[in-house]
Amino acid sequence: MLGFAVSGLVWCLAAHYRPGETVAVSLTPEKLINWGPYRISRNPMYLSEEATLIGWTLYFGSPGLLTFSLAVAAAMRYVVSREERTLQKRFGDSWQQYAAVVPRWLWNHP
Repeated sequence: MLGFAVSGLVWCLAAHYRPGETVAVSLTPEKLINWGPYRISRNPMYLSEEATLIGWTLYFGSPGLLTFSLAVAAAMRYVVSREERTLQKRFGDSWQQYAAVVPRWLWNHP
């Protein structure tokens, strides 16, 4: 699980920073990323982060980590809904088309 999670994060970073590309650090998205892991899920970084928490939970067998992991998952759902409103405003039709094809997580669920 941890190997999957780390691999997912590395793949996401590769999608964000293509070779030779300079990316400004900003809270406002400059471009809509729809390649790499973003072809499979609109939120692969969050999925990888949650997989890391689940991996540590399984490794340590900790009910406390399980509770924390579930709380983080709930917070991610809230954050994603806010981010998606920002993306809709920023990218309009491009976002609509992307969101219609690529699931929020790994399955089609609102």
